[in-house]
Amino acid sequence: MEILNIHVPFTEPVIIIAVVFLILLIGPVFFERIRIPSIVGLLLSGALIGPHGFNLVSPDLEFSLLGTIGLLYLMFLAGLEIDLLDFIENKSKSIFIGILSFAVPFVMGYFVCHSYLGLSKNASWLIGAMLSSHTLISYPLLGRLGIVNKSIVTIIVGATIIADILALVAMELITNFAQDGFEIDSLLLLGLHFMLFFFILFMVIPKFARIFLGKYEGDLGVQYIFVLVMLFISALIALLLDIEPILGAFSCGLVLNRQIINSSPLYKRIEFIGNNLFIPFFLISIGILANFKVYFDRPSEIWLVFVLIATALAGKYLAALIPKMVLKLSGPEGNLIFGLSVSRAASAIAIILIGFNMDIVSESILNSTVILILATCIVSSYITQHAGKKILFQENDTFTGKASVKQKFLVPVANPSNMEYLFDFALLIKDDDHSIPIYPLTIFTQRNQVRKRIDESQKAMQKLIKSLQTEVVFETASRIDNNVTNGIVRAAEEVVATTIILGWNNRTMPFHILFGNVLDNLLEKTQRMVLVLKTPSSFREIRKIHLFCPENAQYEHGFALWLQTLVVLAQKLQLKLLVNSTSEQTLQAINYFARKNNVAKYFDVHSAFSKNNLKSTVKNSASELMIFVHSRKKAISHDRRYENFMNNSINFNKRSNVLIVYPEQ
Repeated sequence: MEILNIHVPFTEPVIIIAVVFLILLIGPVFFERIRIPSIVGLLLSGALIGPHGFNLVSPDLEFSLLGTIGLLYLMFLAGLEIDLLDFIENKSKSIFIGILSFAVPFVMGYFVCHSYLGLSKNASWLIGAMLSSHTLISYPLLGRLGIVNKSIVTIIVGATIIADILALVAMELITNFAQDGFEIDSLLLLGLHFMLFFFILFMVIPKFARIFLGKYEGDLGVQYIFVLVMLFISALIALLLDIEPILGAFSCGLVLNRQIINSSPLYKRIEFIGNNLFIPFFLISIGILANFKVYFDRPSEIWLVFVLIATALAGKYLAALIPKMVLKLSGPEGNLIFGLSVSRAASAIAIILIGFNMDIVSESILNSTVILILATCIVSSYITQHAGKKILFQENDTFTGKASVKQKFLVPVANPSNMEYLFDFALLIKDDDHSIPIYPLTIFTQRNQVRKRIDESQKAMQKLIKSLQTEVVFETASRIDNNVTNGIVRAAEEVVATTIILGWNNRTMPFHILFGNVLDNLLEKTQRMVLVLKTPSSFREIRKIHLFCPENAQYEHGFALWLQTLVVLAQKLQLKLLVNSTSEQTLQAINYFARKNNVAKYFDVHSAFSKNNLKSTVKNSASELMIFVHSRKKAISHDRRYENFMNNSINFNKRSNVLIVYPEQ
């Protein structure tokens, strides 16, 4: 087929890469609109562009290469993010869950295939091995939820490795037996390979990594390339020793775990490139393999797919139910075991491909395995996301508590005309503890006559503070820095500020254009709560406070902190917070917080609203205060539609007062 002199499927690398990156850009946005997890969206996108969809891309060597990189990177990140102390402490639980996650689907798969489907013993055992393996496809979802360091996640990651090792060993034994019968030599050789593998990975590479990363400390480019080299050398060592490369990648993550601190720039670079480039390529490559057309030609094979999918789900569910009961885990923890362990990917394909090439299983089984992978990945993403949110609620309990720390406000002042509103606002949201000061800050990036300018700034601030006639202490400060953002961040660290308050008094320029770079940089460099304020009128004129919250706002770490801050504001102004959200769950969480902390009288929680009825909700008036709870871009509550709604609302209601809240992370 040819379109505009371009052959389909595309063979030109530039076109293929352009198509894939277009999917990476548009896909998550589209699927987010219809409430489908991005992981599922990428899998479905791969199926659409693959040879069995619109046939735009073929699973050739180049695309397979990128998919392999993504899988290895995924397993490497899983090892890198694991809490080693937690892993060692809970190793017995990981082994227990791992053995069950292997044994239950393995035995169940054999009996279903042999007794019900009438397949040979070798084919049935091999399919059982395939069903017993799993891949942590939904692991990136836990990173977004911020629970990758929870004990249950660490236990499941450890169990994954146990299950995959057992599945691959079973595959080796089954294929060897199918060829030559049972031979003890092959089993001993495999054990020797594993011993050599673990010696190289856990004894040699850590020492080399410690020396190299120490010598090139600060050179992120060299360090990142070194990490990639170690990742793929580890996978290569595993491959040369007849061990699945994903085990090499995961082990590399484990051995570099102590060398790469989670909050370091190197770690952030590794995570960013993996989550936004390599891992999405892998997910698309899995989707490309799916072939739904065959079931229109041979409808009888649909039953085979249903049986295999049902067996796969039932086996992993039972394997998750047993440890839930034995270890007395909570419901969400049991569901998380099921969610993370139910998905299959490369190891499942590898096992069945080997069996297909050896004529142990048929082409129908091979194609059904690809559909099974797609189905289990979809189930995995939904279950993992739902269970992860429940665990976040259970362990953090951000819904209930009051702010456990005393608020310290840092108030950077860039425009003297905006100073009074900022100081007024800081006083309004401050509790009654006068022993904790407010910290006004001026930053100078030009060193010309800086002493004179500092003196002038200090005098202006002192004059205003005196006019406020308050018992609250103001500790003014000035900084000279090459960058405004860096100056704010360093000052916040010095005074241990909990909140940074920024001012915005430009009525004509849109918020996202005026504040874009400075605010984005600030949110990236600090985890503190940031409040952005626009006040064309005095707070004394405010008669209504409208609070708008995005879906999942209750799962942010700083949920209780910003709510308690707004409660103080409502108390001072003697007004209610008129709460609006597109999510009933978010509204229920706010109601729960209000009841738990005996501040329900300051909340008027409305039913879930649509952005289309804003005009009837807010009047373009100086007596209105619109508060938008927003989030950082990678936070769980970040929503592009909500962000557009916020920007449009601010631009439409130019006379209204505006407060934008970026919760603590």
